[in-house]
Amino acid sequence: MNKLLTLFLFLPAMGASAKITLHVGVNQQLSPPYIMGDSLQLQPLPGIAIEQIRSAAGRCDVALQLDRLPPLRLLNNLKSNLVQGVLMLSYTEERAAFAVYPMRGEVPDHAQRLTTLSYSFFVNQKSTLTWDGKELHGLQGKVGANLGWSVVKDLERLNIPYEAALSVENNFAKLNASRIDAYATQRNVGEAFLARNKTLKIRILEPEIIKKDYFLIFSQRFYSEYPKTASCIWKNIGDERERFFKNRIPFYLQSQ
Repeated sequence: MNKLLTLFLFLPAMGASAKITLHVGVNQQLSPPYIMGDSLQLQPLPGIAIEQIRSAAGRCDVALQLDRLPPLRLLNNLKSNLVQGVLMLSYTEERAAFAVYPMRGEVPDHAQRLTTLSYSFFVNQKSTLTWDGKELHGLQGKVGANLGWSVVKDLERLNIPYEAALSVENNFAKLNASRIDAYATQRNVGEAFLARNKTLKIRILEPEIIKKDYFLIFSQRFYSEYPKTASCIWKNIGDERERFFKNRIPFYLQSQ
Protein backbone atom coordinates (compact mmCIF):
# COMPACT_ATOMS: atom_id res chain seq x y z
CA MET A 1 0.00 0.00 0.00
CA ASN A 2 2.81 2.40 0.91
CA LYS A 3 4.54 1.61 -2.39
CA LEU A 4 1.35 2.39 -4.33
CA LEU A 5 0.91 5.67 -2.46
CA THR A 6 4.50 6.62 -3.18
CA LEU A 7 4.00 5.89 -6.89
CA PHE A 8 0.76 7.87 -6.95
CA LEU A 9 2.43 10.91 -5.40
CA PHE A 10 5.31 10.63 -7.86
CA LEU A 11 3.19 10.60 -11.02
CA PRO A 12 2.12 14.28 -10.99
CA ALA A 13 5.73 15.35 -10.65
CA MET A 14 6.61 13.32 -13.72
CA GLY A 15 3.77 14.89 -15.69
CA ALA A 16 4.72 18.37 -14.60
CA SER A 17 8.24 17.94 -15.94
CA ALA A 18 7.13 16.72 -19.38
CA LYS A 19 8.06 18.89 -22.34
CA ILE A 20 5.49 21.30 -23.72
CA THR A 21 4.42 20.30 -27.23
CA LEU A 22 3.95 23.08 -29.78
CA HIS A 23 2.21 22.28 -33.08
CA VAL A 24 3.09 24.90 -35.70
CA GLY A 25 1.51 25.30 -39.13
CA VAL A 26 3.69 26.37 -42.07
CA ASN A 27 2.30 27.80 -45.29
CA GLN A 28 2.32 25.40 -48.24
CA GLN A 29 3.34 28.34 -50.45
CA LEU A 30 7.08 28.90 -50.68
CA SER A 31 8.80 32.06 -49.43
CA PRO A 32 12.50 31.51 -50.18
CA PRO A 33 14.85 31.34 -48.40
CA TYR A 34 12.57 31.32 -45.34
CA ILE A 35 10.15 28.58 -46.44
CA MET A 36 11.31 26.31 -49.24
CA GLY A 37 9.26 24.24 -51.69
CA ASP A 38 5.55 24.46 -52.44
CA SER A 39 4.31 21.03 -51.39
CA LEU A 40 2.87 19.70 -48.15
CA GLN A 41 6.23 18.07 -47.36
CA LEU A 42 9.11 19.72 -45.57
CA GLN A 43 12.20 19.97 -47.79
CA PRO A 44 15.70 18.67 -46.91
CA LEU A 45 16.62 22.35 -46.69
CA PRO A 46 13.24 23.43 -45.28
CA GLY A 47 13.85 27.17 -45.03
CA ILE A 48 15.66 29.50 -42.67
CA ALA A 49 12.51 30.41 -40.71
CA ILE A 50 11.74 26.72 -40.13
CA GLU A 51 15.31 26.05 -39.02
CA GLN A 52 15.20 29.03 -36.69
CA ILE A 53 11.99 27.99 -34.94
CA ARG A 54 13.42 24.51 -34.49
CA SER A 55 16.46 26.05 -32.83
CA ALA A 56 14.36 28.37 -30.65
CA ALA A 57 12.06 25.53 -29.56
CA GLY A 58 15.08 23.44 -28.56
CA ARG A 59 16.55 26.28 -26.52
CA CYS A 60 13.20 26.76 -24.76
CA ASP A 61 12.75 23.02 -24.04
CA VAL A 62 9.74 22.66 -26.34
CA ALA A 63 8.81 19.58 -28.38
CA LEU A 64 8.04 20.98 -31.83
CA GLN A 65 5.69 19.52 -34.43
CA LEU A 66 5.69 21.16 -37.87
CA ASP A 67 3.05 20.63 -40.56
CA ARG A 68 2.69 22.37 -43.90
CA LEU A 69 -0.86 23.40 -44.67
CA PRO A 70 -2.72 25.15 -47.51
CA PRO A 71 -3.01 28.90 -46.81
CA LEU A 72 -6.75 28.89 -46.06
CA ARG A 73 -6.38 26.20 -43.39
CA LEU A 74 -3.58 27.87 -41.45
CA LEU A 75 -5.61 30.57 -39.75
CA ASN A 76 -8.74 28.45 -39.37
CA ASN A 77 -6.67 25.82 -37.57
CA LEU A 78 -5.08 28.48 -35.38
CA LYS A 79 -8.48 29.88 -34.42
CA SER A 80 -9.60 26.44 -33.26
CA ASN A 81 -6.21 25.60 -31.66
CA LEU A 82 -5.69 22.64 -34.01
CA VAL A 83 -2.29 24.27 -34.44
CA GLN A 84 -0.89 26.44 -31.66
CA GLY A 85 1.35 28.56 -33.86
CA VAL A 86 1.70 29.74 -37.44
CA LEU A 87 5.00 30.66 -39.04
CA MET A 88 5.73 33.78 -41.08
CA LEU A 89 2.69 36.03 -40.87
CA SER A 90 2.57 39.82 -40.89
CA TYR A 91 0.40 41.83 -38.54
CA THR A 92 -3.22 42.68 -39.30
CA GLU A 93 -5.93 43.73 -36.86
CA GLU A 94 -8.12 40.90 -38.15
CA ARG A 95 -5.49 38.30 -37.25
CA ALA A 96 -4.70 39.98 -33.94
CA ALA A 97 -8.34 39.49 -32.91
CA PHE A 98 -7.72 35.74 -32.48
CA ALA A 99 -3.93 35.33 -32.44
CA VAL A 100 -1.10 36.63 -30.27
CA TYR A 101 1.89 38.55 -31.62
CA PRO A 102 5.00 39.66 -29.71
CA MET A 103 4.03 43.21 -28.81
CA ARG A 104 5.88 46.32 -27.73
CA GLY A 105 3.20 48.63 -26.45
CA GLU A 106 0.48 48.90 -29.09
CA VAL A 107 2.52 47.61 -32.02
CA PRO A 108 4.25 44.31 -32.91
CA ASP A 109 7.80 44.13 -31.59
CA HIS A 110 10.12 44.69 -34.56
CA ALA A 111 13.00 43.22 -32.56
CA GLN A 112 11.28 39.83 -32.29
CA ARG A 113 10.37 39.42 -35.95
CA LEU A 114 11.50 36.47 -38.05
CA THR A 115 12.31 38.76 -40.98
CA THR A 116 11.15 41.77 -42.99
CA LEU A 117 9.86 41.26 -46.54
CA SER A 118 8.72 43.64 -49.27
CA TYR A 119 5.78 43.43 -51.68
CA SER A 120 6.00 44.54 -55.32
CA PHE A 121 3.88 44.72 -58.46
CA PHE A 122 4.78 42.28 -61.24
CA VAL A 123 3.64 43.14 -64.78
CA ASN A 124 4.13 41.89 -68.34
CA GLN A 125 7.25 43.19 -70.09
CA LYS A 126 5.21 45.33 -72.50
CA SER A 127 2.89 46.75 -69.83
CA THR A 128 2.53 50.54 -69.73
CA LEU A 129 1.56 50.56 -66.04
CA THR A 130 3.60 52.81 -63.77
CA TRP A 131 3.68 52.93 -59.99
CA ASP A 132 4.82 56.03 -58.08
CA GLY A 133 4.52 54.53 -54.61
CA LYS A 134 1.02 55.90 -54.10
CA GLU A 135 -0.94 55.29 -57.28
CA LEU A 136 -0.91 52.67 -60.04
CA HIS A 137 -1.22 54.68 -63.26
CA GLY A 138 -2.80 53.24 -66.40
CA LEU A 139 -4.67 50.40 -64.71
CA GLN A 140 -7.54 49.15 -66.91
CA GLY A 141 -8.35 45.82 -65.29
CA LYS A 142 -7.56 44.29 -61.90
CA VAL A 143 -4.52 43.37 -59.86
CA GLY A 144 -4.04 39.77 -58.78
CA ALA A 145 -3.27 38.76 -55.21
CA ASN A 146 -3.15 35.62 -53.13
CA LEU A 147 -6.32 34.79 -51.23
CA GLY A 148 -5.86 35.50 -47.52
CA TRP A 149 -2.55 37.38 -47.88
CA SER A 150 -2.23 40.70 -46.08
CA VAL A 151 -1.42 42.60 -49.30
CA VAL A 152 -5.14 42.40 -50.11
CA LYS A 153 -5.74 44.93 -47.30
CA ASP A 154 -3.07 47.19 -48.80
CA LEU A 155 -4.74 47.09 -52.22
CA GLU A 156 -8.06 47.98 -50.58
CA ARG A 157 -6.39 50.86 -48.73
CA LEU A 158 -4.97 52.13 -52.03
CA ASN A 159 -8.37 51.74 -53.74
CA ILE A 160 -6.84 49.38 -56.30
CA PRO A 161 -9.33 46.84 -57.75
CA TYR A 162 -8.12 43.29 -57.27
CA GLU A 163 -9.11 39.68 -57.62
CA ALA A 164 -7.72 36.90 -55.45
CA ALA A 165 -6.47 33.50 -56.57
CA LEU A 166 -5.40 30.49 -54.55
CA SER A 167 -1.71 30.35 -55.44
CA VAL A 168 1.35 32.06 -56.84
CA GLU A 169 1.16 29.80 -59.89
CA ASN A 170 -2.46 30.76 -60.59
CA ASN A 171 -1.71 34.46 -60.38
CA PHE A 172 1.32 34.32 -62.68
CA ALA A 173 -0.67 32.23 -65.18
CA LYS A 174 -3.40 34.88 -65.18
CA LEU A 175 -0.82 37.65 -65.55
CA ASN A 176 0.92 35.86 -68.42
CA ALA A 177 -2.46 35.45 -70.17
CA SER A 178 -3.30 39.15 -69.59
CA ARG A 179 -6.34 38.23 -67.49
CA ILE A 180 -5.02 40.61 -64.82
CA ASP A 181 -2.97 43.78 -65.35
CA ALA A 182 -0.52 43.18 -62.49
CA TYR A 183 0.20 40.81 -59.64
CA ALA A 184 1.00 42.05 -56.12
CA THR A 185 3.10 39.58 -54.13
CA GLN A 186 6.15 39.19 -51.93
CA ARG A 187 9.13 40.18 -54.01
CA ASN A 188 11.23 37.19 -52.98
CA VAL A 189 8.37 34.83 -53.88
CA GLY A 190 7.87 36.41 -57.30
CA GLU A 191 11.57 36.45 -58.10
CA ALA A 192 11.95 32.79 -57.12
CA PHE A 193 9.01 31.80 -59.33
CA LEU A 194 10.37 33.68 -62.33
CA ALA A 195 13.83 32.15 -61.80
CA ARG A 196 12.19 28.73 -62.26
CA ASN A 197 10.05 29.90 -65.20
CA LYS A 198 12.50 31.85 -67.32
CA THR A 199 10.29 31.92 -70.44
CA LEU A 200 7.79 34.27 -68.78
CA LYS A 201 8.19 37.87 -69.98
CA ILE A 202 7.44 39.59 -66.69
CA ARG A 203 9.13 42.46 -64.86
CA ILE A 204 8.91 44.23 -61.50
CA LEU A 205 7.62 47.76 -60.99
CA GLU A 206 9.60 50.04 -58.69
CA PRO A 207 9.34 51.19 -55.96
CA GLU A 208 8.09 48.41 -53.65
CA ILE A 209 4.48 48.57 -52.46
CA ILE A 210 5.25 48.09 -48.77
CA LYS A 211 7.63 46.39 -46.35
CA LYS A 212 6.30 44.19 -43.57
CA ASP A 213 7.67 42.39 -40.56
CA TYR A 214 6.87 38.68 -40.31
CA PHE A 215 6.39 36.79 -37.06
CA LEU A 216 5.68 33.48 -35.42
CA ILE A 217 2.21 33.94 -33.91
CA PHE A 218 0.45 31.81 -31.28
CA SER A 219 -3.13 30.79 -30.64
CA GLN A 220 -4.77 32.62 -27.75
CA ARG A 221 -5.21 29.34 -25.88
CA PHE A 222 -1.53 28.36 -26.14
CA TYR A 223 -0.38 31.81 -25.07
CA SER A 224 -2.77 31.90 -22.10
CA GLU A 225 -1.45 28.51 -20.92
CA TYR A 226 2.25 29.03 -21.67
CA PRO A 227 3.06 32.77 -21.81
CA LYS A 228 6.63 32.26 -20.58
CA THR A 229 7.28 29.63 -23.24
CA ALA A 230 5.94 31.88 -25.99
CA SER A 231 8.07 34.77 -24.71
CA CYS A 232 11.14 32.51 -24.57
CA ILE A 233 10.70 31.49 -28.21
CA TRP A 234 10.10 35.06 -29.41
CA LYS A 235 13.13 36.35 -27.48
CA ASN A 236 15.34 33.59 -28.87
CA ILE A 237 14.18 34.38 -32.42
CA GLY A 238 15.00 38.04 -31.92
CA ASP A 239 18.35 37.44 -30.24
CA GLU A 240 19.53 34.88 -32.80
CA ARG A 241 17.93 36.15 -36.05
CA GLU A 242 20.83 37.98 -37.68
CA ARG A 243 23.50 35.47 -36.65
CA PHE A 244 21.30 32.56 -37.68
CA PHE A 245 20.62 34.04 -41.13
CA LYS A 246 24.30 34.81 -41.72
CA ASN A 247 25.32 31.26 -40.79
CA ARG A 248 22.63 29.45 -42.79
CA ILE A 249 22.13 31.50 -45.98
CA PRO A 250 25.31 30.11 -47.67
CA PHE A 251 23.77 26.61 -47.67
CA TYR A 252 20.66 27.90 -49.46
CA LEU A 253 22.68 29.85 -52.01
CA GLN A 254 24.72 26.75 -52.81
CA SER A 255 21.55 24.71 -53.42
CA GLN A 256 20.27 27.05 -56.15
